[in-house]
Amino acid sequence: MIINKAYKFRLYPNEYQRELINKTIGCTRFIYNYMLNKKKDSINLSNFDLIKQIPALTIEYPFLKEVDSCALRCALFDLDNGFKKYFNKKGGYPKFKAKGVKDSYRTNYIKNKYKDKVYENIKLDLINKKIILPKLKEVKIRGYRKLERINGRILNATISKVADKYYVSVCIEENLDIKEIIPSSVVGIDVGIKSLVTTSAGTTYGNPNYLNKYEKRIKRLQRDLSRKIKNSNNYYKTKIKLEETYRKLKNARIKTNEEIVSKIVKENDIIISEDLSIQTMIEEANKHARKSITNSTMGDIIRRLKYKCTWLGKKFYQVNRYYASSQICSRCDHKEIKMKDLTKREYKCSNCGLEIDRDINASINIMVEGLFKNYRFN
Repeated sequence: MIINKAYKFRLYPNEYQRELINKTIGCTRFIYNYMLNKKKDSINLSNFDLIKQIPALTIEYPFLKEVDSCALRCALFDLDNGFKKYFNKKGGYPKFKAKGVKDSYRTNYIKNKYKDKVYENIKLDLINKKIILPKLKEVKIRGYRKLERINGRILNATISKVADKYYVSVCIEENLDIKEIIPSSVVGIDVGIKSLVTTSAGTTYGNPNYLNKYEKRIKRLQRDLSRKIKNSNNYYKTKIKLEETYRKLKNARIKTNEEIVSKIVKENDIIISEDLSIQTMIEEANKHARKSITNSTMGDIIRRLKYKCTWLGKKFYQVNRYYASSQICSRCDHKEIKMKDLTKREYKCSNCGLEIDRDINASINIMVEGLFKNYRFN
């Protein structure tokens, strides 16, 4: 099975390389916004038409010649993808990029052969901990200490800046050898707000709610930032502190989700979950519940379960999002309408007398429903 897998490394560029990265981020943002403005005036312009205008733009704006030309074209590919999603009703109308918001650029891998010598614009050396990138040349990296090499074909590299730190994410096309597994264990999981994950086996993974830990600091830094003179040295210092706090919050959530998902996938061969629509849940919830749903990272847990099961040859099923898993008794199938009330954390069946935790009851129902709807018994 051929998959695309990203390997993210911390970059340690020198002063010249940092300046060039910042210039490239600015140039790709400039050409994206410039062409978006043109598309607003003439929506019929194709991506090929926009790319043909780059040589003329480099004459009008000479600073565009200083950066990687492939990164400029990739910015237009992103713009084209944004319009495709908009026309297919999978996203909103593309917006102008702002400085300091998701600062990054992508460059594609190019391989040429001349006089029996192979030239590559992106090379990854994990033994000596360095990467060769267009224009930047050799840059020190850190990450994946146990890997000596990555088997696969490099597709592209995305260089990003978070606060005052730099990262590179290398996308690799790998041929994954997936071994067929005879399932011997199954689990149903219920993802939620109070507990991130509750399994049918009775295991509960609590919600650390990292936002509570960082929220006060974020609010204080936001207030400090609003008082600073925009574009002053103190303004940028405070902005870097704020971005660093957001980075720590994001990494804490990722680490927790990764640990939970890895443990569930390692211990079970068939995993069954709900098919949740996080966006719908956020739209329908009140302002207090909306904040809790966003903080719970339910969507990220489901996403990780999907691809990890695929890579390891395990089965991942989802039951219909409208299946009333919280209202049905896992022992006698009696439906308790009163369990629509989310404040009731204990399920009490009026038919058979079962008393069980609400989330454990839901996860058992999800497991049973998923098995009979999706799995073929021999």
